Amino acid sequence: MFTAASFRVGDRVTIRSGQSIPQSTATVERYTEGGRCMVLSDGSEWRADGRRQWGFRGGYYKGPVVEPFEPGDDDFIARRRAIGAIRKFGDGLTMDSPLSTEALQRILEVVDREKAAVKGQG
Repeated sequence: MFTAASFRVGDRVTIRSGQSIPQSTATVERYTEGGRCMVLSDGSEWRADGRRQWGFRGGYYKGPVVEPFEPGDDDFIARRRAIGAIRKFGDGLTMDSPLSTEALQRILEVVDREKAAVKGQG
């Protein structure tokens, strides 16, 4: 369990979803409210122990939490965002899309090369 003493100004932290999945990273910028509120570089505010967002009111909290940064968090976040962007891009493609046929073929060539490289590793 993390306490208010777990985080210092300048520490890199990971914001994790309720399922402990890394969502984003930030840096502890300062404390307010007499050290009870931790302000991160993304502008979000958290209880000093990182267990819930500062403005949250209610008895049961199942939202994101702040934890110390761990190696691999950046890679996980970048991969998740890239997959989301590619899915959104692909979902929006139609015959009326403004991309040229040549551009679409270049994208497909890169996808095919990456798939072949992964298949060659196995």
